[in-house]
Amino acid sequence: MKVRHRKILWGALLVLWWYGGPTGVDGQALELLKLPRNAALVPPAGQGLDLIHSAEPLGKGRFRFRSTNRSQSITLPEVGNGSVYTGVYGMAYGISPTLEASLVVPLLMDAAGGLNKYGTSDPVVGIKLSRSAKIPASFYTAYQVLIGLPLGYKGEHALDKVGGVRAFSTESVDLGLQFLLDMHFQHLSVYLNGGYFRSGNVDILPELVYGAGLELGRYNRFISANAEYWTRVAFSAESRAAAAFKMGVRINLFRGVELELNREFGFLDHPSKAIFTFGFRMHGYLTGRRRLEPRYVLYKPTAPPRRLYQPSAVLRVAIVDFEGFEDFDAGERLVEKIKTRLEPHDSLEVVDLKRYEDIPHKGYLKPREAIDLARKLGVDVVVTGKVSQYEIDRYAGYQVPFLVKLPESKVKLELRYRIMEFYSPDKTDMQAHIEQVEGQSRLHKRVRLLPSDRTDVTVNHSAGELNEAQDRAMNDLVGKMLASMATKFTWVPPDFLP
Repeated sequence: MKVRHRKILWGALLVLWWYGGPTGVDGQALELLKLPRNAALVPPAGQGLDLIHSAEPLGKGRFRFRSTNRSQSITLPEVGNGSVYTGVYGMAYGISPTLEASLVVPLLMDAAGGLNKYGTSDPVVGIKLSRSAKIPASFYTAYQVLIGLPLGYKGEHALDKVGGVRAFSTESVDLGLQFLLDMHFQHLSVYLNGGYFRSGNVDILPELVYGAGLELGRYNRFISANAEYWTRVAFSAESRAAAAFKMGVRINLFRGVELELNREFGFLDHPSKAIFTFGFRMHGYLTGRRRLEPRYVLYKPTAPPRRLYQPSAVLRVAIVDFEGFEDFDAGERLVEKIKTRLEPHDSLEVVDLKRYEDIPHKGYLKPREAIDLARKLGVDVVVTGKVSQYEIDRYAGYQVPFLVKLPESKVKLELRYRIMEFYSPDKTDMQAHIEQVEGQSRLHKRVRLLPSDRTDVTVNHSAGELNEAQDRAMNDLVGKMLASMATKFTWVPPDFLP
C-alpha cells in the first residue's frame, strides 16, 4: 500500500474512532424509536452506500453480501439503562445483466434493566431493473420494488410487559417503489434516490423517501469515502419527517471483503441524533468459478477477445493525401500520421506515391480512379478521403459577462474516407468500405474572475498551444480511424483495436 493511502486510512480510522461509539437516547427520541416504521425501508443489499441505493446492476452471476451493525444506549423509565441493537443482513444476486433480486433480514435486540428481547424483523424482498447493462458506465437509471413480508418475530417477553422498546414486525405487507439514478465520473460518483412507500399497517403513514449520495475513490483499490443525505416525509391526516446525514469510509481488507465505518447524524423526527455504524461487504461471482473479487476488479470492463493476427503475405497499401482544407495541410498531415502508425508492422508496405509522377497524389478519388491507381502500382489496398470539417474555436469557453470566464479552445476535425481492398490481380474483384470519423481536442485554462472582454487574446491560448491542440485532434481522429479499420479488416493489426 502506498504511503498516501496509509495516511488516508489511518486518518479516517482516527476520526471515526474519536467520534464513534454508542450514543444515548433521550425521552423524546425513545418515543420516536417506539413508533412503527415501514419494513421496506432497508439499506441496499446490492450496489449502493449505507442509506442510498445505486441504479447500477450487479451483472449476471454476481452477488453482494452485506452486514451492518448499530447500537444505541437507552434508559427506560422505572426499568433502567439498556441498549438497542440493529443488525442488517442482506444479499443480492444478478439474475440477468439488468435484473437482480435481493433479500434483507434485520436482526433486532433490545435490552434494559436485565430484561431483553431479540429476534428477526420483517424480511424484505427486492427486485431491481436497470436500464443499462454495461459495466462500468457513466449513467444508469433503475426501478426497484421492495416488499416487506410480515414474518418478523411477534412473541412477547418480559420487556414488553413494562412498555417495551420496538415492535419487531409491522404485521402487514409493506411496499416501496423507488426510482434510482447514478452518474459516475472519473473520481466521483453521484447517486439520487426517490420513492413512495406504503404499509398495510394503518398506524404507518404513506411516505415519500428521497436522498442523494456522493462517493469519492470508487475505483480505488484501497479505500473510498462517501457522504449521503436521506429523508422521509409522511403525509396524510398528519405529517411527519425524518432525515439523516451520514459520512463513511470503505476499506478493502482483502480480496472481495470490505470494512465500512460510518458516522450518522439524525434530524427532525429521526430517533438517533448521532450514531456510529460498522459492517462488512463481500463481492464476487456465484456462477462459473465461484470466487470473491474486489470492487475495483468487478468494475473493470471485460477485455475483448484478442484477434489472432497471422498474415501470410505482405500487403501493399496506397494512401492518397486527403482532400480539403489545404491551407492547413490537413490531408497531408493526417496521412503522415497514419503512415507513422502503420510503419512498425512488417506485414504492411505503405507505398510512397510521391515517387511516381503519372498517378494522383491527393484528392478524394472516385472508384474508377482508385482502380486505375491499384493497377498501375500493383497495390492491394487504396485509401482515399476528404476532410469535411476543420474547426478551431479559440474562444469556446463559457462566460458570465463581467463576472467569471472559463477560457477554453476547441479543435474539431471530420473525415470521410473510402477503403478499396482488391483480391484479384486484374483488380476487378474488390470490396469497398465508406465511413466517417471525427477527432477533437480541448484546452482549458484557469478560471478568470471579472473578465474584461470575451475576445481578449492575452488570456486565451497562444498560437503554439493551438497548434498542439490541432495535433492532438488529428491523433484522436487517426486513432479512431485505425480502430474502426481493425474491427472490419483482417489485414489491419489487432494492436489498433479499441
